[in-house]
Amino acid sequence: MHKNYEFFDADTLSIIQNSISEITDFTFSVYDNNGVLLIPAKGEDKLTTQIRSYIREEFDKFVHEGIKKAILRKDPFFHKGPFNEFHLFISASVNTTKFIFLSNAFYTTKSEFKELLIKDGGRIGISPSYPEPWLEAVKIKDLSEVQKIASHIKTLFETFLKCVYEKNINYKNYRWAKTLIDVAFSIQMPATEDEVYSLTVDAILFLFNTDTASIMVKEKNIFRTVLSSGRQRKLLMSASLEDYDNIISRLIEVSKPLYVDDVVKIQRFGLPENITSLHIFPLSHNKITYGLLVIYNSVISPNESKTIMGFCKLISLILKNLYLQNAFGQCVDNIEVLNIAVSKLTSQLHNPEALHEAILDIATNLFKAEKGSLMLPENNTLIIKAVKGINKWLVQDVRVKIGERIAGKVFKDGSPLFSNEIEKLGLPHIRPGYHYKTGSFMSVPIKFGSETIGVINVADRTTGEEFTEKDLTLINHFATYASIALKISNYYNLMEQMKELSITDPLTGLFNRRFLKERFIEEIHRSERYDSIFSLAIFDIDDFKLFNDTEGHLAGDSVLKDLASIARRCIRINDILSRFGGEEFAVLMPQTNKEEAFLVAERIRKSIKEYSMHKWKKFPHPSITVSTGIASFPINGRTIDELIEHADIALYKAKSLGKDRTVIYST
Repeated sequence: MHKNYEFFDADTLSIIQNSISEITDFTFSVYDNNGVLLIPAKGEDKLTTQIRSYIREEFDKFVHEGIKKAILRKDPFFHKGPFNEFHLFISASVNTTKFIFLSNAFYTTKSEFKELLIKDGGRIGISPSYPEPWLEAVKIKDLSEVQKIASHIKTLFETFLKCVYEKNINYKNYRWAKTLIDVAFSIQMPATEDEVYSLTVDAILFLFNTDTASIMVKEKNIFRTVLSSGRQRKLLMSASLEDYDNIISRLIEVSKPLYVDDVVKIQRFGLPENITSLHIFPLSHNKITYGLLVIYNSVISPNESKTIMGFCKLISLILKNLYLQNAFGQCVDNIEVLNIAVSKLTSQLHNPEALHEAILDIATNLFKAEKGSLMLPENNTLIIKAVKGINKWLVQDVRVKIGERIAGKVFKDGSPLFSNEIEKLGLPHIRPGYHYKTGSFMSVPIKFGSETIGVINVADRTTGEEFTEKDLTLINHFATYASIALKISNYYNLMEQMKELSITDPLTGLFNRRFLKERFIEEIHRSERYDSIFSLAIFDIDDFKLFNDTEGHLAGDSVLKDLASIARRCIRINDILSRFGGEEFAVLMPQTNKEEAFLVAERIRKSIKEYSMHKWKKFPHPSITVSTGIASFPINGRTIDELIEHADIALYKAKSLGKDRTVIYST
């Protein structure tokens, strides 16, 4: 049954359904207000079943139309069905729940029904030639009589439903109140503060029939409402109590309740005008205050007040235990958070930009900050390496001098700045930016040992809350992890640069001969293992000494760089291009036979010749050309030395044949 009908079980509805049927000779089906059948008629009459079976679509449409009318009408009414039969519709409401009761089919006279059978009986599966059994089964009712009893039936339905509803509501409230009381005196950890507050307020409302009850928690010198329940709850959710004349402090000190019904005193507390009285019960233990229980506009006897005070002491012990447990849990959570942060940072150590974004992302997510930045030093200034909440293009050129503004001061001093009111920092020329919503921020140095290597800034919590001392402690711990990650990342980058320098030709940016040899060895092993082939092409710039002598060595270096760039564009993705020495270059081509290698070498040769044509002033040739020799594994050799030697032989042959050509080694 739908949740809106949770207080009405099928068995209960069947009782009234069957009782009405016995009294009135009507059977009723029960529907909800959406036309969903909740309970079918018990012993539905033969004619209704016959009509429903043979012309179901028409009958269902008729039922839904009738239900729509019943929802709009208060009084019972008759509605003709698809076989010209009558049905009685009765709507019964209790609270916001509505039921529709639909009667069986009936006619006003047998003669009317007999004419229908003769004329159209086949439509519902009844033979016109044999109507007698149906004439005996059909219900014949006088409409005026039915109309008289219909209102009584409706009253019975609604009275019964109301009784059932109220019984079930009361029973549910009883069970809820009993359970709540039991739980109030046997709270087990873990529990949240909100759960304890809610339990406390609900227990007071139910046990002592109070008007409104609230829990207040101290913020600085003011107690603010964190939970309110009862008749005035909406009005009092924003209420607060200021400890004027130390009234609240004194009652906390003596651990006794305070009753106030003086209008002037109530107004001094700053409460709304319709509050006529309040009882204040401290939630404290050993002079440590966890909050206040405040009861408004309620009459409480001395015995009840004493009981409530005892209950508050119990709640205070629970809150103390909860506070200690939360403090321990927070420490554990912080450790877990930092461990997760370390794992996230570790995965980005090889990518400085990603690491910078990860550091800021973790910092802002930890504290639900809308805005933040990571700043690192460069030439006696701080530059923004990652930013959140501000368009990064707006701040890409921002530079903050060391010692200036908040971040510069934090970096210089090596000490964090934390405030919820930036104007009260006492720092000259520092004002909150227009793009910040609040003055609550944290600016923390990233320190590696005694060295400050950056600054993390976070501001504007999405919740609107201020940052706390606990937040500052946690972000300081995180900054330590971030400093280690940044240092390791720097070392990684230096190692990568050193590695790149060790395998890269500094002039052309191509791989050097050392790297080519390493890949050569790998390719030989792979080709031997998988019985595959590869080729080596060595090309040499023709008359390069003459070029250097006529155009100069700077022009020669330029040519080497240009030719390297041209060759890089001509090779395939798996080919390895390197500077082999002087004006010689080599291309290692995996899984490539000598014919395919020839095509690659020719593409390089032609591209170089086209690029440099008629470009030089003193060089006697119209263009720079190259000669190339090719050798393939394993047909031209199975070792590095053999392949290089045979490629060189082919290269020299190309030179001897007039240069500017490609030659494949052959014996």
